[in-house]
Amino acid sequence: MTDVQKTNTRKISSIEEALPLYAPPPVEYTGKMGAEVEMPLIKSGVTKPAVPPAPQMQALQAKLKGQGFDAQLEPAGVLEYAGPPFAANDITGLLAKMKADLGVFEKAANDDGLTRSPFSIVPTTTKEEALGNMVSRERLQVSLKAMQELFDADTLRLPMLTSSVQTSFSPKDADEMFRMVYRAYALTPLLMVATASSSGFIVNENKKLDYLPRGKYYLGYGDAGGISPAFLKASNGQEFVRNQIEAVFKAPMHFAYDLDGTIIPSTANDRLTFEKLIERGLNTQSNYDLAETFLYNDVKVCNLRDEQGKTIGKRMEVRGADSGIDQPAMAVILSATLVPESAAAKAFDELLKDYGFTGNPKADAPLFLASRDAAVNNGGKFMDVPFGTGRLMDFAKDVAGILATYANAPQKDMARLMDVLMTGNCDAKVFAQKFETLADVTAFMQKDVVPKNDSAAQKRKMQF
Repeated sequence: MTDVQKTNTRKISSIEEALPLYAPPPVEYTGKMGAEVEMPLIKSGVTKPAVPPAPQMQALQAKLKGQGFDAQLEPAGVLEYAGPPFAANDITGLLAKMKADLGVFEKAANDDGLTRSPFSIVPTTTKEEALGNMVSRERLQVSLKAMQELFDADTLRLPMLTSSVQTSFSPKDADEMFRMVYRAYALTPLLMVATASSSGFIVNENKKLDYLPRGKYYLGYGDAGGISPAFLKASNGQEFVRNQIEAVFKAPMHFAYDLDGTIIPSTANDRLTFEKLIERGLNTQSNYDLAETFLYNDVKVCNLRDEQGKTIGKRMEVRGADSGIDQPAMAVILSATLVPESAAAKAFDELLKDYGFTGNPKADAPLFLASRDAAVNNGGKFMDVPFGTGRLMDFAKDVAGILATYANAPQKDMARLMDVLMTGNCDAKVFAQKFETLADVTAFMQKDVVPKNDSAAQKRKMQF
């Protein structure tokens, strides 16, 4: 959950006044990429794996920060790694750094009796258990309270239970961002299924899922989730930026900042938007930046900051990937090879034409929406669903062909990704075949996951 500076009081009252925020960033900050990886952690419990208590998670975060890492916490039991920027064509360098750092994170967790879950959603954790172990953070607590009033009940499962991998890029200008966002949205159905790592169960219920939970829960945000209408109504970079600003003005805010920096929560009777804040004189840049963070689309426009934390432009995040053990590398390879401007991207553009995509979101909106829906609500078929005017399983193999030609990534990581693309055997599909009941997955986690590389957890488990 991104924090923003509270004290920027510059007023924004119109699209024109917001446009300078989307000006091209300094050239030395463009053409970069980065990755964020959320790691669900669990500890041994009496009958099922337990959610780590908030003080333990905060102590772990402090330890890693003390070692110089950008370690963040999601609401309950999830540790987040944010890596440094790399050139957008240096996949090997980014993966090497990410893996080394994740190894440090994982060891620190193991030393504290915690184990990294192979699932993007710990299947035995209920929403109530997550709420009971929520980390202490003012923005987070206010935001989650507002969500309970503003959105469907299942939407709260998204921040409380799920975890993801995000790959970010810093385009040089609005037109390049528009082209990259187009590719990212076109890639998202495949990215979602290829990295899917749900066990097939959630909230400790013995009801097997036939959909991708993270992708489904995002739709609870309305226009602020899934595919952005700002994108679907655009034909070029300038239209996209103006549409994005309109979306920020209308985005449902979970809270806003008063002029003295205190928090004003949104409620069912007072649903805040930046547009409404103009009437109250609270249309500051701080609140504009805050409103933009409440847009949780599959491809997110975010602030780009320099080394001192000053906002210098915009970047984009590709957010469709589940977390898991191999998912970070797979998400980076797919996104970094196909999204930024390159020979691979040109080949990807041509491939999309074979599946009915014209390059114009206004014309392609039905294909984008139908392809996402087919991937998310796949009925247990995973890649054996429609994509564009064809099939996702065929598209996956065609993408594998582009990666084989252009991807510059470690052989081991490529082999894992290529196997998933060629066979359709993502982790979630394998888990669906392995676990018939919640009891199956609970036993697997208690026996094979929690004790792994975790002698402290094993010793505590044996004491019960």
